[in-house]
Amino acid sequence: MKTRIIAMALLATVAFSSCDDFLTETPKYALTTDNAVRDYNSADNAVTGIYGEYKNCSYLGGYIYANLHCMAGMWNYSSMMFNMGYTQSANDGIISTIWRQLYSIINVSNSAIQGIEKLDETVFAEGVSKSEMLGEARCFRGYLNLQLLWLFARWFDKPDSPYGIIYRDQVAELSNLQVGRISVGESYEKILDDLKYAEQNAPEYSTALRMNRQFAKAMHAKLLLVRGWDGDYAEALKLVNELLADKSSKWKMETDLSKLYENGWNSAENSFSRFLGDQTGSYNGISGYEYVYSAGLFYYPEFTDQIQEWLNNDARHDVIFGTARSPETWDTTKKENILTKLYHRGRVDGKNDMYATYPMRYAELYLMKAELLARTNPSDIQGALAPINEMRAKYSNPIMEPLSGINTHAELMDALFKEYVVTLFLENETPWFASIRFEHEGKLWINILKPDVNFSSNQYCWPIPEEEIKAHNDPIEQNPGLE
Repeated sequence: MKTRIIAMALLATVAFSSCDDFLTETPKYALTTDNAVRDYNSADNAVTGIYGEYKNCSYLGGYIYANLHCMAGMWNYSSMMFNMGYTQSANDGIISTIWRQLYSIINVSNSAIQGIEKLDETVFAEGVSKSEMLGEARCFRGYLNLQLLWLFARWFDKPDSPYGIIYRDQVAELSNLQVGRISVGESYEKILDDLKYAEQNAPEYSTALRMNRQFAKAMHAKLLLVRGWDGDYAEALKLVNELLADKSSKWKMETDLSKLYENGWNSAENSFSRFLGDQTGSYNGISGYEYVYSAGLFYYPEFTDQIQEWLNNDARHDVIFGTARSPETWDTTKKENILTKLYHRGRVDGKNDMYATYPMRYAELYLMKAELLARTNPSDIQGALAPINEMRAKYSNPIMEPLSGINTHAELMDALFKEYVVTLFLENETPWFASIRFEHEGKLWINILKPDVNFSSNQYCWPIPEEEIKAHNDPIEQNPGLE
């Protein structure tokens, strides 16, 4: 593990010539803390290098979201995740890969941040400020540390819990590898420091290919909604309202839902996405990324009963499901009712479709607002329904009727949970968090969706990989119950 971390510290990516090209270039030279960032061009290269590293980390999209949906009881693609049977010594290797890839990008982010912070403002090109470039890099770091917190730490604990993240804000070197865990409260502080800085200083949204201040604010709001400490819901609602009120922003709804998935990372509804670029010369093309979205969706096409029923009966079904061929060259089978909105069609039919990730769509803002209104003013049923119906009314394809016949708070919360699932199914972590936040008749939805699985809140996070535990001379504590 030490060798891997040190190796990551020596990696970086450099010059990129255009908005598309910079995200597909491979590293051209080794980066060190002494010579990496000396002027504007090298600072720009350091930031764009983060995207190059992110592109190469193929487990940081579908593999995360699919496994979280399995944990929620919505899909049984992975029985280990569905049954929450992961421990330090028993996991399928995907957990360790996700851990390593998150830290590899954090390391490149730290290199960019450290280098840029040392530069004088006068070296930056006209129209580009030092703070803007730092905002972009810190948005990346904040988002990645949030992923680490949500996946590998007890994010649901009280602030003084010692089971926070292993926080790294320096380029990894022999002298700083032995870093312990910080508390849950400190973890949130570090993440929010980066996201808040990005909200004020990162570039305005212009494309999903770059980190931006709208994405930072939206993830800040989602963090507060998921965390749910005193005052969090009111603050999250304020942030969401600000985003929805910003009519000058280029981030907006895609009213034709089919165009959202066709356009992928070029859709104006997608606030940030991993860009994979044109890989026509490779064997798999872009379709080779995220096996879970290709063979996984084709060979395990059915979801658990309640979820499948909701998806089948929703007005969006015919837009997000369809007939698809196997992604494998040797299998010419076609199947109906495949989740084509995310399906990687393979080397034959879809080698270079725009296979995007969707960590935050504009539509999710309406769902968040509805829930936040329901939780801060539970007696106003119609007020909480209004954002959902506003979202549904915006669609031209498909045409969606407003939700109606909802008269009690319990009915409202059931409708909200269902809308989260159907709208964002398998796209990001939101349905997972909803399954352990929403109740139906006194039971969490996760318990309703998989009633025969025994688990506790210990399984709401993953174990820190064994190789990381063993790499520390001063022992770091494993998440309780996951030893």
